[in-house]
Amino acid sequence: MVLVEGGIAWLPPLMWRLDKNYKALRSTVPWLTKMPSRYVAEHCFLTTQPIEEPDNPQHLVGLFNMFDAENMIICSSDYPHWDFDAPDRILRKLKPEARRKIFYENAI
Repeated sequence: MVLVEGGIAWLPPLMWRLDKNYKALRSTVPWLTKMPSRYVAEHCFLTTQPIEEPDNPQHLVGLFNMFDAENMIICSSDYPHWDFDAPDRILRKLKPEARRKIFYENAI
């Protein structure tokens, strides 16, 4: 599933909450064989448009470290809108491998 134009900052706390509740209520869903966050990581993608733009770029890197961002995010341009978030500028603090995945490999 690809979630488009919803940002990304909301996902890590949601995944944490799903796992926390699963631990407490595991007996009510015996068919689940993994933590809910693993299902999300294996089946969901988010797009870079719009992406949060904190004043400190390291905060975005910290957010990406809270979940499997480099494997779950897909580049989107928001073309033809003039007010897009330029992912090449925003994501330049990431490692080259992470940028390659986000800009190309994850979409494949």
